[in-house]
Formats: sequence, C-alpha cells, structure tokens
Amino acid sequence: MEQGFYPKRCTSSGLAETIASIEQVLTEILVRVPAKPLVRFKCVSKHWLSLISDPKFCHRHTLQNPNPPVSAVFCDKSNRIFCFIPIDFDHLRGACSTSINTSNHEIQNPSPSSSPPFNPLKFAQNQYHADIKIIQSCNGLFLCRLLYSPKQGPPYFIFNPTTNQFSTLIPPATGEGVQPCVISIALAFDPSKSPHYKVVCLRTIDGSIDGTIYHIVIYSSETQSWRILNSTFKRVSSILYSRVLYWNGAINWLGFFNDVAYFHVDEERDGFVRLPPHLYDRLNESRKYRYFLESSDGHHLHLIDIFRHSLTKFEVLEMGKDYSGWFVKYVVDLDPICRRLTPSERYVVLFIDQDKNEEEESSYLLLHTPGKLISYNLKCGTYKSFELTPKAGVKNHLLRVEPSNFRYMESLAFV
Repeated sequence: MEQGFYPKRCTSSGLAETIASIEQVLTEILVRVPAKPLVRFKCVSKHWLSLISDPKFCHRHTLQNPNPPVSAVFCDKSNRIFCFIPIDFDHLRGACSTSINTSNHEIQNPSPSSSPPFNPLKFAQNQYHADIKIIQSCNGLFLCRLLYSPKQGPPYFIFNPTTNQFSTLIPPATGEGVQPCVISIALAFDPSKSPHYKVVCLRTIDGSIDGTIYHIVIYSSETQSWRILNSTFKRVSSILYSRVLYWNGAINWLGFFNDVAYFHVDEERDGFVRLPPHLYDRLNESRKYRYFLESSDGHHLHLIDIFRHSLTKFEVLEMGKDYSGWFVKYVVDLDPICRRLTPSERYVVLFIDQDKNEEEESSYLLLHTPGKLISYNLKCGTYKSFELTPKAGVKNHLLRVEPSNFRYMESLAFV
C-alpha cells in the first residue's frame, strides 16, 4: 500500500481547547477596550454581543479600568435638552505641562474632537417624556428623579448613560400606610469592591418634612429589595441633606457651617465632623458659590467657598481620610484669568483632576466660562483654555453648566 502524508485528525477535545483558547484571547483584548467602543462592538456578531453583555465580563472590565477618565460634565437638570461639556484629558493635562505664568500669557487651542458628539442623557429623557433632575453621579451611574412624575410613574431611577440601561426606584411605604417624606436619597457605588450598588434613603417617621428623627432605608441592587435599618438617624439642623456625595465608603452631607454628616454604607454607622470654632467667623461673610466635590480619581473630598467680596481668590479645603476635619490644600488666585473675561462673563468650577501619570503628581482645577474650558495647574499656576465647539440648541455666550454640575464617566456597570 502506497504510503503518503495524512494530516493529523483533530479530535473533539482538541477543537474545544482551540476554541477556548481563542475565546480567552478575545476576552483579554476586549477587556482592555474603553467602555463606549465596546457598546458599539456588540453589533459585530451575536457572539460578541453575548460576551460583552455578560455581567462577569462587565465586572472584569470595570476592575481592569478602575478609574476611567471623566468624559463630560452635565448640568443638573434638563430643559428640553441636557447641556453638557465634553472633556478630553489628553489635551487638558498636556495643557498645563508648559510653564507659562498666568500673569502674562494664555494659550489658545481648539476643543478636542474626540469627545462624545452625542448627549448620553437624551435616551433617559426620551424614555420618560419629562424633564429630569440629576441628584448625584457616582462612578459612571446617575441617580435621577423626574421633575414632574406622570401618573403611576417612578419618581427616581438609576441610569447608566453608556449602556442606556436604567432601573426605577420607588421607596417603600411605612408599615402604617403613611407615605413617608423623603429627606435625602443617595447612591453608593464602588465598582472596585463590588459590581452591585446601594441606595441610601433618609425619610421621616411620621411623613412630615420637619421631623427630627429619620429612618434609614437601603436598597441593594444585588437583592433588588429595600431594607429598613433598626437604627435611626438624628437630624442635624445645620446639615443640608440635599447636598450629597459618595466618598470614602460613605454617604456625605454638607452643612451650612462646613460641618459634615456621614453614613458609612458597609458598616452602617453614622458620624459627624464639626468645623473648628475659630473658623466660624469666616462663614458670616456672604457666600456666592459653594462646591462640595470629590477629585476625579475619587480619593479626595474637597470644599470650595467663594465669597462675594473676593470672587477670584479662594481656598480649596480637603477632608482628612479619617474625617479628622478640613484643612487648606490649595490657595487659588484667578485674577490673571478673570481679567481676560468681559464684565458680564463668569466662571464655574467643574472638578479637580489628580494626574498621577507624571513623575510628580499634579492637580488641575477645571473651570468653565462661556464658550471655554480652562485647565488651571494648582501647583505652578499655569493654565490653558480651550474653545468649546458650538452645539445646536446651545447658546455659546452663556454657561453650559451652572455651579451645580455632575461628572460623567463611561462604564459597563449593570443597573
């Protein structure tokens, strides 16, 4: 019998190993792709759709990309459209690397074109056919409420603008059938610890708005249920429970006297930070704006008070990680920038960006003036401004966002 070469027959086990190997390589590639392109990649095939939509893949993608950059900053509520400012950190961080003294120069540069050309919150607005108010943004998820609720409509919802997924929230009624008065509602989401989020709701016991003792009700996305804690939360008259922020594993509320009440979500305990008495006199001055915000990396909690008598000079306070109190982190003088603005123009603070990609960590204060985005280096006092690309329906001689604004980061997190 004539002998010849015959290829080795592939067994079923060998084929399975080959397919598994290809699947692993594909996963390793896709998990490193930014969230927004991955959403578009779902259209490649049913296989890619299944892979990218898998909750395990989404969680692994989040762990692989724990600190996605801010993609945009939104105004707090819609008025037919949501106004927003696109952000491109590759341009902004490079802007402050040049040592130029703000008293002499300003560098102009066109707005980057790689920012999202669409409005990520338009989907939610179209779904509800109503104006929407953003209560809080937290690591890529938004907690929102309808400005007017249709009959039998949900008052609150969690929304992921990247995936267009949303989940409605209806706080439970009390056992006596009394409709509770919601004093504060806040979102707690740390994707580096868990793919699930919680919602903390403070409500009065008797349904009145002026109660002094609050119930704490917590919603878990893992169990999809509400739970009423046995403990209660005592109201502090100086705290403004509408100003809420998730930081350091806790829900934080800011007070009129810069005091802070907080509730640690995992440990389910509350705390309070008072302002030192010798600083109270400063708060008798007339405030113009207040900014209670976390840094772009989520590691720092900042407070900025801007007073009417000195709109261009202010301090940036930072809270100690152990809640030891506020301390002065930066002293800011925006006179060189504001001298270039017309008298009718003003600015708003967006957030503080912590850049750890350089040899030495740098911090930038992001500001918005009509038609411009300004990146100000808090260490060396240099800055650069970018012209914002005009958008349909937006009057560019006005501010696109007000002092109450919210950051948007791309995420595949499930809601």
